[in-house]
Amino acid sequence: MIHDAKVQNFLVMLLLIMTKALLIQNFIVTLAHKTKWHAMKISVIIPVYQVSAYVERCLRSVMQQTYSDFECILVDDATEDDSIEKCERMIAEYEGNIRFHILHHERNRGLSAARNTGIEAAEGDFLLFVDSDDMLSDDCVEHLMVPIQRDPGIEMVMGGFRYFSDVEMPKRKRQPAPWKETDYPTREAVRDLYLNPPRPIPPAAWNKLTSRDFINRHRLRFEEGMIWEDVLWSFFEMKHLQHVYIIPQITYYYYYRPDSITYGTRLETRQQHAMKVCDIISSHFTTGDEMREANLYFTRFCFTYVLMEKTPRLREISRRFQHALSWRHHPRQQLLLRAADLLPRNKIGNRLFSILRNKIFA
Repeated sequence: MIHDAKVQNFLVMLLLIMTKALLIQNFIVTLAHKTKWHAMKISVIIPVYQVSAYVERCLRSVMQQTYSDFECILVDDATEDDSIEKCERMIAEYEGNIRFHILHHERNRGLSAARNTGIEAAEGDFLLFVDSDDMLSDDCVEHLMVPIQRDPGIEMVMGGFRYFSDVEMPKRKRQPAPWKETDYPTREAVRDLYLNPPRPIPPAAWNKLTSRDFINRHRLRFEEGMIWEDVLWSFFEMKHLQHVYIIPQITYYYYYRPDSITYGTRLETRQQHAMKVCDIISSHFTTGDEMREANLYFTRFCFTYVLMEKTPRLREISRRFQHALSWRHHPRQQLLLRAADLLPRNKIGNRLFSILRNKIFA
């Protein structure tokens, strides 16, 4: 009996020791995760050029962040107004934890080059691009960080956004519906999100907290000297992302102004840049998934192509889209591509194309 009691006591003590060891292990793991979370660095990148009327509002929204342990890189793209002077005054008066850096271009090189300069200088584990006429919600960075704090393997987090303006906005700028909180933990799931979405993913770099390691590993940079640089960025980003998380909170406010780079540029120039984007994209369709990618960018290409002179280069782009889109799965797109090829580039041709488009997609 005494022997059995000793064995029983020994087993109880052993069980208590193992339980304590397990608790200690869990505490150490939790502490390690929390340490890693707090060590996670964020870089906010803001190109600055001719935005004197808006930059203070933008910078103030950064300074008011509820999560303030990050760096903010302002890239002066040789602005000719007092935008940078306003930034410098605000930074001099700022007393918070955000670390501000101002970098200067000797000459104006464009939005893409400014963003690329910010990427090269950034020290954060995750990057957030902000346009200097837009605004962040006060809790933008905090909300975008939450999924990454749970799973540092996430490569990109996207929040919701709203349009705002001082003028009446076009009807196409309807306020987007809120997203549902969703985890996309595989490359296949991410590609379905982009290529078969419940609604289109904004082809924009802003409002997406993206891993710097991911960006550098895949050598992602913005194409310089272009208007539609965000469309290209999103295309190549989509080709490589393997883990994306979407949150429902509104984290970004996009300011619509008719005189911006995109909307204030001549129609002919916008068309030329749109064709260059389609040229690069159609030259890099993903093997085995060409059809879905071509379908995603079909509208951007076809509805611009019909308005332009059919040069050999543009006809080659059209052939790439026709080759990627099968007659079996996309007969309507094939018909419109053929029509855009054949119709004359004049008012009659444009009118006939519009009628055909409306009939086919009715």
